[in-house]
Amino acid sequence: MSYGIQPQAKKPSRLPKILTIICSVLAVIFLLVSATMFVGARSKAQEIEDARAEIQSADAKTVQIDSEITSTKEQIEEAKAKKDAQEWCNDVTRENASVDKLRTQSNALKSMKQSTRDAVQNLCPKKKSFAEAFVKDLNQDMIKTDNFRCEKDGNTATISATVTVNAPTVLALGSTDVTYDVFVADHEITDSDTPITSTSVTVPSSGSAPLSVTFPISGNETRCLVRPEVMWPTGL
Repeated sequence: MSYGIQPQAKKPSRLPKILTIICSVLAVIFLLVSATMFVGARSKAQEIEDARAEIQSADAKTVQIDSEITSTKEQIEEAKAKKDAQEWCNDVTRENASVDKLRTQSNALKSMKQSTRDAVQNLCPKKKSFAEAFVKDLNQDMIKTDNFRCEKDGNTATISATVTVNAPTVLALGSTDVTYDVFVADHEITDSDTPITSTSVTVPSSGSAPLSVTFPISGNETRCLVRPEVMWPTGL
């Protein structure tokens, strides 16, 4: 029988358990971190998506506002063009159809914006055509008065002449009326003299027509004169 000392049994190592616990803890931490990062990433992605949606919405609103501003500007410009055109049409009348006035009105028409000219075309196309034709034909001999005669008979006088309109573009629109101021005086007639009467001659497309007007006088007059003042399309 042996009474030797028996070796103590080795205690199981705790390291594996510790490592297992550490790994488990790390795994849990990793899962938590991963989940947090995933949630954070999704949240960030959602924020980006929301921001993109807001930008797109803002862009759409900007486009809408720009469109509304453009539409408003166009409406304002259209209204102004119509207003300016109406004023021009109202100003172009037989009563205002002197050579100087027609020249001014024709030049105003020529310098208008296209939108205003288009409005004039819609509102008073015949006046527009006449003004354009007038300024195209304008020259010093546009209206000529030939074969002038002034005959007195007691207390009346008769002036006769031939009126020629040298304006082919105007006459292409039809006949035109030429209104003359009539002067008689016992002195040289000047711009300061007042006409005794007026008379109109309708000149056909052929370009010439006779003028004849009879009017009362005192009997002392020695000078007669007719001066063209107004030119206007017949029937307009």
